[in-house]
Amino acid sequence: MRRAGEIRRLAAIRLGRSGAAELVALGLFGVFLAMIAPFGTAAASIVHRHLYWLSATIGGGVIAALIEHVLARRLTGRPRLFVLAQLAVMTPPIAVWVSLLPVLMFRESVSVGRVLKLLPEVLAINVGVMVLAWLMRKALIRGETRLATPDGLAPFAIRTKLPPRLARARLIAVEAEDHYLRIRTEAGSALVLMRLVDALDVLSALDGFRTHRSWWVARTAVQAVQWKGGRGALALSDGSFAPVSRTYAAALKGTDWAAAVA
Repeated sequence: MRRAGEIRRLAAIRLGRSGAAELVALGLFGVFLAMIAPFGTAAASIVHRHLYWLSATIGGGVIAALIEHVLARRLTGRPRLFVLAQLAVMTPPIAVWVSLLPVLMFRESVSVGRVLKLLPEVLAINVGVMVLAWLMRKALIRGETRLATPDGLAPFAIRTKLPPRLARARLIAVEAEDHYLRIRTEAGSALVLMRLVDALDVLSALDGFRTHRSWWVARTAVQAVQWKGGRGALALSDGSFAPVSRTYAAALKGTDWAAAVA
């Protein structure tokens, strides 16, 4: 229970889409960079190297978190473009921040040339930081899915975004609507700001199925199914209908869902 509480507290602290655990990881990454002293920082003292790299990684992480929050809303459902856009947009301001650190810490002169010189180095580190953030989020998601989730309820990461009345109700379906998700429960529905790809990660531990690029459905909510021309429609317990696209129809027909509710 203590470990579960720690995971919940870490998950609750957010800066944009980044969590406290990611900022701690960035700090550790900064310590690592200070120890190996890349990009010509070996000449500095160990104290100055730690100050420099901790400020660079954590400050850069804050900049990236604020930018990521904006891009995620505009590029929902386009992960490859999102990654490229994130790298392209966050690298210049982080390079400016890193180039200002010697000015702030060591009273060196401001230099535009330093910013341009740092761009490739910052880009390389940003790639590593994005991989680090992805691994951290996956680890937290695995930790969350190992926590006990009451039968039929939405995972904790989704329940925290719902009003108490809906958070205590059995989950029926999740539907993507623009930059939001409509969470359908037996007590009603609500829109929450969350990417479908992130929701699918935490929903993977539940008894459900993705039926469409915009839909995930809980198995217990399915009342009937209709097939036509390779597509389908699931009648759900709240009276709504979830589409089944050709992409997911074959996989769904391969389960006992189709036989049980057809």
